[in-house]
Amino acid sequence: MRQLTPSSGLGLPQESKDIAESGRSEAVALRSMAETAVPTYNADVSWEDFPSQDYWHRNYKEMLPPDKEIIRLVGSFFSETFRSHARVQRAIDVGAGTNLYPALLMLPWAVQILLTDYSESNLRWMRGQIMDDDVAWTWQPFWRELQALEGYNQVSEPRKQLRVACTGKGGQPAIEEYSVFDLPQAQWQLGTMFFFFYSISRDPREFAKAIGCFVGALEPHSPFAAAFMSGSEGYPLGNVTYPALPVTAHDIREHFTRLCVSELSVKELVTSQLVREGYEGMIVATGITGDH
Repeated sequence: MRQLTPSSGLGLPQESKDIAESGRSEAVALRSMAETAVPTYNADVSWEDFPSQDYWHRNYKEMLPPDKEIIRLVGSFFSETFRSHARVQRAIDVGAGTNLYPALLMLPWAVQILLTDYSESNLRWMRGQIMDDDVAWTWQPFWRELQALEGYNQVSEPRKQLRVACTGKGGQPAIEEYSVFDLPQAQWQLGTMFFFFYSISRDPREFAKAIGCFVGALEPHSPFAAAFMSGSEGYPLGNVTYPALPVTAHDIREHFTRLCVSELSVKELVTSQLVREGYEGMIVATGITGDH
C-alpha cells in the first residue's frame, strides 16, 4: 500500500517511460530487491488493526495527480483491449483496501466484480462505501477522468452500476476476506491489483509468490493492471510503520515476464516532485495472462 500526503508538494506527472518500448530497462532499475530487502514478513503485521479511514483520508479523499495518470493509462489499456474482447463475467480487485478506482476501471467490462482484502477493517469500509446510500460518494472526480474513453462514456450511473456489479448471490456484497496466497486458480477473467503486492512484506519471495497467485487466479488470456510504488521503504500510519519491498520497474518486468504475460507494458511515471518521502516513483503494469 501507499501513503500519500496531500500537503507534501505534489507535482503533475510530466511523462511516462514505457520499459517495454524503450529497451533501456537498466536505466530504471533503481535498486535490486536483493540489495535492499529486509526480512519483515506479511505474518508479522496485525492487519486487523489497519486504520482504514485514516488511510483513505491521506490517499483518496481527494484525487492526486499520480492517480490521474494511472487512471488514464489503465483506462486506455482496458478500453483498447475490450474493442476486440468480449465483456467478461467475473473480475477481481485483489487487496482493494480503501481504493475504489480500480473497480471503476473494470466497471464497463465485467458483469460481476469481487473486491478482496485481508483486513476486516478494510472490508467494513468497502461494504459501507458500496452498499450504504448515506455514505458520501467521493469517487466522481475519479470517474470523470474516465468518461472521455470509449466504454466508460456508456455508464451513466457509476455508483449504482458498481453496487450492482459488487452484489453477489442473495443480495450480499461481493466483498470478501481473502489472503492473496489463498486465491483459487483460474476463476476470474479480468483483474486489478493496485499498491498491494510490494506493501505486505519486505521479503522478495513473498512478493514473487503474491504476483504469481494473482496471475494464477486469472484465467488464461485475461487482461490485468497493477500499480506499484518503486523503492518504497515502508509507510507509517499512526504508531505503526507497515512493511514494503523497494521494487523497481526492472523487477516488475522480470516477474511478469517469468509468468508468461503477453502484451506486457511496464511504465514508470515521472513526476516533478514525490508525494512523500521514502519512495522513488510509481510503476504501472498492464498485460494479458498467458497459459498457466
